Amino acid sequence: MTVNNKPWKNESYHDTFESADAIRQKLIRIWETNSKHEGMQVKVKWLESKNKIAVKTRMDPNLIKEVPKEEKKNGKSRKRNKKNTGGRMFDPTASI
Repeated sequence: MTVNNKPWKNESYHDTFESADAIRQKLIRIWETNSKHEGMQVKVKWLESKNKIAVKTRMDPNLIKEVPKEEKKNGKSRKRNKKNTGGRMFDPTASI
């Protein structure tokens, strides 16, 4: 079973954990005082490929309001429901 969670955004990259943790703590302090940022999450993650530490942020997926997806209409239905335009290949009124 796959869980499709909301992705994290890379806020910044650092060479040491201490500098990354300082940014993380700063973001937490800012978010605690501002209700606009309610439900924000932050984490510090080691990126092996870049040999750096990333500070990542996202909105809590449980607090995001899900917008229901609208069903796509089939393209054929529009063509099938068209009125008779009169310009057909065979015209029965043109017979001898």
